[in-house]
Amino acid sequence: MCNCRCNYPTRYRAQTIAVATGTTTITLPATAEFTAGEVYDILLASPIPDGTDGTTIEITNGTVTGDVMRRNGNYFRPIPLTSRTILRVQFFDDPAHFQLLAIKR
Repeated sequence: MCNCRCNYPTRYRAQTIAVATGTTTITLPATAEFTAGEVYDILLASPIPDGTDGTTIEITNGTVTGDVMRRNGNYFRPIPLTSRTILRVQFFDDPAHFQLLAIKR
């Protein structure tokens, strides 16, 4: 039995969360690297502004930016985001987007 964490998703903590013109942008550290097909946990542990309900969500590391989509191809438009939420997403690069796999509160 493997006791390593090799099957656990990489976890990144949001540095900032901002809302502008119907889009909520979650900014991760510039060192966050995304590989196609990999699963990531995004921890929302920074202050969350009002107005995140009903907006589209995008995740960026300053270089790579992608929208968060549901499995059916629609944009993920959540009720207001709350602190300590974890978004489990899978990254795809053609076109660049994240597929929502789970929400942990």
